[in-house]
Amino acid sequence: MDGDETPEEQFEIGDSSQVPHFDENVELKSVFNFSLNQRIMEGCVVSAILEPRGVETIVAVSMTNKVIIKDVESPLNITETIRCIAAAPIGDGYDCIVIGTDASVICYDVHNNLTVFRNDVPDGVNCFAYGKLGDLEEAIYCGGNCCIWGFDKTGANTYWTVTGDQVTTMCLSDYDGDGETELVIGSPDFEIRVFKNDLMRAELMETDEITSLAHVTNGCFAYSLNNGTIGTYVMKERQWRIKSKSNVSKIFNIEEQGLMVVVWKQGKVDLRFAHNGEVLSRDSVPTPVASATCSRNAEDATITVVCLDGKAKTFKVQKATSGAVDKTQQMIREFGQKKHNLMMELSNYEQEEQMTEAEKAGDFRIPADTEVGVMFIVNCEVQLLSLRVEATHNIPIRGVLIFAEGLFEGESYIWIPPNEHQSRSAIDIPLVIDKDSTNDLHTKVFLGHVDSNKLMVMENTRILPRFCRFTPLKAEYSKFFIMPTGFIKFDINTRAAKLSEWVSESFTIDASLLDMFDEPEGEFKFMGLRPKHEKSLMFKITQSDKTFTIYHDDIETMGALVQSYASFFQIQHMECVANFPDVFKEAEEILEELEPMTEVRDRLTAELQERQAAVKEILIRAEDSIAIDDIPDARKFYIRLKANDAAARQAAQLRWNNQERCVKSLRRLNKIIENCSRLRVGEPGRQIVVTCRAAISEDNKQIVTKVLQYGASSQ
Repeated sequence: MDGDETPEEQFEIGDSSQVPHFDENVELKSVFNFSLNQRIMEGCVVSAILEPRGVETIVAVSMTNKVIIKDVESPLNITETIRCIAAAPIGDGYDCIVIGTDASVICYDVHNNLTVFRNDVPDGVNCFAYGKLGDLEEAIYCGGNCCIWGFDKTGANTYWTVTGDQVTTMCLSDYDGDGETELVIGSPDFEIRVFKNDLMRAELMETDEITSLAHVTNGCFAYSLNNGTIGTYVMKERQWRIKSKSNVSKIFNIEEQGLMVVVWKQGKVDLRFAHNGEVLSRDSVPTPVASATCSRNAEDATITVVCLDGKAKTFKVQKATSGAVDKTQQMIREFGQKKHNLMMELSNYEQEEQMTEAEKAGDFRIPADTEVGVMFIVNCEVQLLSLRVEATHNIPIRGVLIFAEGLFEGESYIWIPPNEHQSRSAIDIPLVIDKDSTNDLHTKVFLGHVDSNKLMVMENTRILPRFCRFTPLKAEYSKFFIMPTGFIKFDINTRAAKLSEWVSESFTIDASLLDMFDEPEGEFKFMGLRPKHEKSLMFKITQSDKTFTIYHDDIETMGALVQSYASFFQIQHMECVANFPDVFKEAEEILEELEPMTEVRDRLTAELQERQAAVKEILIRAEDSIAIDDIPDARKFYIRLKANDAAARQAAQLRWNNQERCVKSLRRLNKIIENCSRLRVGEPGRQIVVTCRAAISEDNKQIVTKVLQYGASSQ
């Protein structure tokens, strides 16, 4: 079932009067079919102009790890495992193929049959984006594990920054409508991050892993999730969202017509309006999709969909000849449903008028002034946050349905009493929250007496504060407070006049306790709730030196606190002193291990190459012995071949283990740098990344920990 068939799951944000009007009389038309005659790797298909004054052609990666070009017999063999592929217009009037592997990025010029550059990327490349980012020159941007690399057309490293998680997809889009493009990336941690140059501009929390991103128009980009959701963002606001049972393979935009093409992995191809997701035309391919590509130089936009079995189908977006989508049946279904609901409501009123007084007395009526209260409560004894649902007049609650993005598996939670006769007027639903993010809880409460066959449905919406996993510590529960060893300290900004306003919005707290946060000096302790019940939080305001100190042991949560504080009070520049002994010690250990691990990797690589060369030599000599009918020597060579093959396999395994350890260490180091940069706001945060990168590349590792602790200005 597609998203357009489930309109109840579509959300639109914004004023409908401002929706642009585009021509609805367009459709997808199948143009021609062809086959690449090989099975294709998922996600590895691009279109490129490979010759000067040439035409656009399809380039793909086969399941045998070869780069194949449509209508070209000889494939390009790559020894490393290919993860992704892209085309970059860095040739003289033609494109070069950019290949991302598990250890490097390779730029290959098909026209001149040469490798333009090959750069090592220790943790591998997962995705590409090519273009101009902000005020930087055009470059190839490579998404890796917790970091982003940028290379110009000569292969020079012109860009590097860290991210919070692995980069699985990226695109260049003018996120804020200022005329300069930003880099939008998606990660498995459900976050979309926006970078302006090398400074992170925004973070958008979603409900599942980000699988695809695409530029739509200035200030707008499209996204898709692993759970089948697609939608668009305008600035920080979600414009619309539709959820499907299928997964998206690729999204393309046709900006001048206000359209977008969505290619689904199961084979469906949709033409939609970009501003609301409405389907205008639909077609399909017979087998699962590997990937798709959009032509850049045709008069009409053409979409080529390549299937996993190598078969491909090309579509053209054109004026509709017979009406792309017939909406008559859909409107009939919608009005039929409305008619059914109204008839049911009318029937209930008619039955009520026909009832006698005795029947009404035994009908267990719910009073008209019945209300349902939904509130957050904290059970301090077990350190647990719960959602309390309570009905007035002691009306039994027969069921509760809660919708919340990313909070429950499947985005919903249903509570029903184990037995009808155990229904009660107040219930507590435990909330165990894994991430610090604001969430809307939409509840539907079903009320009715046990013997009644009719239920009243009452709806309510509550906002879950971002840091609801902490609550102010009461004196009688001081035993649950564990003094953190980690802290950050920064000067109090004049903008942050009333701390209570931020605390009220971000934490679960009684209104009666808010005034104490406006005191000029003091310590304010918070108790952690499950699953952070073992980590406490404390604010300390010192008026003598006008500093604000936050104590907490989780550096990621600390970064979220700082960014939330700065965003609420609109602070653009903030430096701090950080102290996280365990994190800094881990960073030092990783830095000390990097050089030995690199040396071991080089030695193991050389040893592996020697073993492989020996295997090849022995194999050739064994075949020569067979050719001259020297069976005894051939037997000896094959015995040696077996021993050398085992040694080569062992060397390869040792190198792989060393590489995995090196990649994990680099990933963790990048994560630490990114977390420390989030403890600062604006330029100081960006300088953390830049300075650490320069120190590591210049082998000046001893200053990295100092930079992480005191900031780049300490150098």
